[in-house]
Amino acid sequence: MRGVGWVSAIFLLTPAWCAAAAGTPLAVCPINAESLAQIQKRHALASAEVDDPVYKRKQRYQGFWLRDLLQDLSYVGHPESDVYVRFRCKDGYLPIMPLGRAMSGRGLVAIRDLGARAGEEWEPTLANGALSIPAPSYLVWVSPAGDTEQYPWPYQMVAIELVSSADAVGEAVSSGSTKHGSDVFVQHCLKCHAINGAGGTFGPELNSPCSVTEYWNAGFLSRFIANAPSIRAGTKMPDFRALSGKDVQAIVEYLRYMASHKTAGAACQSGRHPPGS
Repeated sequence: MRGVGWVSAIFLLTPAWCAAAAGTPLAVCPINAESLAQIQKRHALASAEVDDPVYKRKQRYQGFWLRDLLQDLSYVGHPESDVYVRFRCKDGYLPIMPLGRAMSGRGLVAIRDLGARAGEEWEPTLANGALSIPAPSYLVWVSPAGDTEQYPWPYQMVAIELVSSADAVGEAVSSGSTKHGSDVFVQHCLKCHAINGAGGTFGPELNSPCSVTEYWNAGFLSRFIANAPSIRAGTKMPDFRALSGKDVQAIVEYLRYMASHKTAGAACQSGRHPPGS
């Protein structure tokens, strides 16, 4: 999968164990030893067996139902349709999904691998060429199964946040001819890459101060989006060859559009060095 720069206000706990604040995020449930002990006083541990796309086999986990944790979070003043769930991971991976969708599925916030060796809570898995464990938590889905884009499986998860739709996607949306590109970008790319500071930090910011379209030509950028390993050996970017050529081109057009919609003060310098520098 895809550090840690999350909201310190999570320790300003409510009488329960999740923080609510005016602004961004609307509420936060931290995932650490202290908060998990408090959660267990409120919710019973559950177990489930899933077809795990990370381990690529059936796995059994113990944890807490995502729906229960979300029901303890407040988003007063915002309709459910305007609220997203954001899953913050140690490495900067930051997938989001609409609150309604998160509540409709059977997600388990796993805190223990029931198949791990005696005396251990997790079995390591190979991620980005290195062995790692999913601690402190790993979101797995009992149902629906198979759609990891609509129902993400983030591991090394340190917080579950509720955010408004504007804060979830920031300026990574557009309308008119680039709307399709922004929709595809939000679904597939925003979890790893930020646009004007909104999005994940697992991969690089793509628009500030320089847009990726200002230092990559369109042909190579399209190839990289579709199949990054064909251009850069050892890249952490996954293969998106399942995206249609139309979708890839829409992302490129959207990124080109966003190059002229940067945050105030952001400007891409030419990068040319004076002689002798």
